Amino acid sequence: MPDIGLLELLVIGILLFVVVGPERMPEFFGQIGRWARHARNWWSKMQGEISHEVGQSAAPFKDIAEEMHENYSGLKHDVEKSVHKLAEIGDDPVETAPDADKEHNRHE
Repeated sequence: MPDIGLLELLVIGILLFVVVGPERMPEFFGQIGRWARHARNWWSKMQGEISHEVGQSAAPFKDIAEEMHENYSGLKHDVEKSVHKLAEIGDDPVETAPDADKEHNRHE
């Protein structure tokens, strides 16, 4: 994008005043305003259409992500429950394990 300073804008304004003339300046700026409004409306409409299309394309992925999150939550709950159960019964097998080794050694 060109870098236009105040001096360049002043030169463009003077040239425009000379070429268009003071009588037609309001009409000229009105036409420029209509073009700018038309361009803004077009750009806004294009952004809306693009957003709509992207939203439609992303919908299946959002559904899959929600399903994966639900599965993960259920799996996490099951694992935590299993770990909790193992922690509750975990003390007994550890204490009996050395005894089982002693009995195994006696039979040999």
